[in-house]
Order: sequence, then structure tokens, then C-alpha cells
Amino acid sequence: MDIQKVNSLNVLLNMVSGNLLPLTADDSSFSIFWKIYSFLVWLFEIIQICILIPGCLNVPKEKALKDGLIGIVVTIEVVFLVVQIHARKELVQELIQKLNNILCVDDDILRNIVMNTIKPIGIPLKFYWTAGVMAIIIWSAVPFTIIFQKNTFFYVDYRMPVVLSKEPFSTNIFVLGSFVVMISSMYIFTKKVGVDSYMINMILLLTAQYKYIASKLSMIFCDKISQISCNVSNQKKYSQIHFNAEEQIKSLCRHHHAVIHVTLLLRKLLSLNFSLIYIISVFVFIPSVALVEVLVIVMYASGGVVQLYIMCSCVQQLLDASIKITDQAFHEEWYQFGSSIKRIFMFMIMGNSLEIKLSTFEKYNLSLPSFMVILNQSYSIALLLLKTN
Repeated sequence: MDIQKVNSLNVLLNMVSGNLLPLTADDSSFSIFWKIYSFLVWLFEIIQICILIPGCLNVPKEKALKDGLIGIVVTIEVVFLVVQIHARKELVQELIQKLNNILCVDDDILRNIVMNTIKPIGIPLKFYWTAGVMAIIIWSAVPFTIIFQKNTFFYVDYRMPVVLSKEPFSTNIFVLGSFVVMISSMYIFTKKVGVDSYMINMILLLTAQYKYIASKLSMIFCDKISQISCNVSNQKKYSQIHFNAEEQIKSLCRHHHAVIHVTLLLRKLLSLNFSLIYIISVFVFIPSVALVEVLVIVMYASGGVVQLYIMCSCVQQLLDASIKITDQAFHEEWYQFGSSIKRIFMFMIMGNSLEIKLSTFEKYNLSLPSFMVILNQSYSIALLLLKTN
């Protein structure tokens, strides 16, 4: 197993979005075709942001806030997340190499746990991607209904204000601009889903490792206890069982140490990203709630809630799994082993009490409780804006 083979959806989104985030420990992940494709997608997004910013400056403030500002914020967020990962390429490749080293263990239990951890997130991500793209198409297609009603158009007629030529302009320019808005919005959303999927995939691979350690530790105790019960009168066999159990637990401790090292690398790579997602999510929801427009809510508020919930629930799974690796084993009869095994297990319990934080700042750590905090903060600020207006 490696990170390319365990999640085909992540690989697909990574290529279709043009993000081309590293999937191997070297530079041989992508062909020339995909690199050219990625360059063209980024070029298109740069053009879109270059015509969107002046468009926001030449339309009424309400129009700029409702249809333009959110697009700019989302674009900046996606660019930052993707560039930040690419800028730390050596760290990413080290992380991937260590993950692949852990995943290459020939163990059916590990393989099943990894697949069972990653597979359930596939459906929500597919729904999030396809529903978001469909909402963008519907949202972007609204301006096309007015091309039969008039011959001259202005910046405010675009769904998202862009500047391709001086206003007023012809139907051809208006149709071209509307297509640019639609395609660029679809691509920037796909890029967002792609980078989210990439980070989620890393988180879930780590979560599976903690679940594997918990399951394996419990199985070692359960299996060895049953062997001890059958050979309680045979001192030689008892000593051999104890020795085998100690060696297996030490091996598992080394595996746990490697997983913790990978977790620290992941924190170093994504901590700033998670903090930014937390902050951006608050402000992305505000215009949607404050303006109370159905299509805006469908595109940004509803889609943002789904994206944020998926991210928070995956991080929560990692946090829970990291502090529960000894819970299953604790209920086995581990106290029947010798002092060395009991000492190792007690140290594991002590280390197990240290909760993992993936965010740089305590207050911005993504989890299910922080998911509700974000929604409450967005709603409170939106109410404040409505009252001031």
C-alpha cells in the first residue's frame, strides 16, 4: 500500500483540479501533460482574479459583497493552501516517504483498517464536489436569461462582476464574460475540494495508524492471555509466551513512535492551513447569512458547512483515535503479564493522555466543537451587520 493506491478519489481530484500536490517521495508523480494542464488552469484562474478585482471596484458595494468578494476570498484561500503545500515540498516528500514506509507493512489488519477508515469519506466528498459544481452552474447560468431582453450590458449584469471591456458592451462580450465566470468558478471550487481531499487523506491515513495500534495491542494481550491460560503449569512455555508478547509490544511501540513522528510532520505542514480555514470559514458564511439570497446560501453557506463539517469530523477522528490507543487493551487481562510488559503498557497509557493538536493556536484547532463555534460566530457577526445596516 501507498498513499496513491489507498484513495483513488484523492488522486483524481488532485489531477483534475490542476493542484498536482505531491503524491510520491520524488518528482515522478505527474506526466508532462498534467503539468501543462495545471499551468493552463492556474493561468485561467490568474486571469479571472485580474478581471474580478476591478469589477468589484466598479459596481455597487452590495453587488461586490454579494457576488464578488466571496469569490475573491475563496480564491485567495485556495491559492494560499495549495502554494503553502508546494512551497514546503521537501517536508511533504519526507512525510509521504514515512507514511509509505508505515503503510508497506504486510499486515491484513492494517490494510483493512486503512480502507475502512478512508472509504466512508468518499461519498460525502463526491457529493460535496458534484453538488457544488451543479450549484455553480445554476448560479452562473442566471445571467444568460437576460441576453434575449437587451443588446447592451453593464458590469452589474454579470453574475460575478468582471471587467473584459469598457461598459456598455455587446452581447458577445457579455456571453464570453459569463462563460469565464462559470468555468473559473467551477475550477476554483474543484481546486478547493482537491486540496481539502488531500489534507483529509493525510489525516485519515494517520487516524488509521492509531486505530491499528489500538487493535493490534488488544489482540496481542488477548492472544497471549489465552496461550498463558493453556500453559499456566509449564514455566518454560510461559516464559516464551511472555518474551514473544514483549517483543511484539516493543515492535508496536516503535510503530507508534514512527506514527507520532509523522503526526508532528503533518502538524508542521498543515497547522497554518487549519488556522486559516477556521478564520476564513467565519467570514465566508457572513455574507451568505447577512444577504439571505438562496443561491448564495446554496453555494457558499451550505457548501461551506459540508466542507467544514467533513474537515472537522476527520480531525476529530484523529484526535479521538490518538488518545484511545490503550482503551481496548486496558479491558484485557494485561496485569497477568510480567513487570516489564506492565511497565511498557503503563508508559503507553501515560503517553496516550497527551492530546494531539494540529493547529498552531489552541483556539483555532479544528474539531467538532469548533465547528459549532464557527457557525455561532458567523451568525453573531451577520446579525451585527444586519443591525448596523
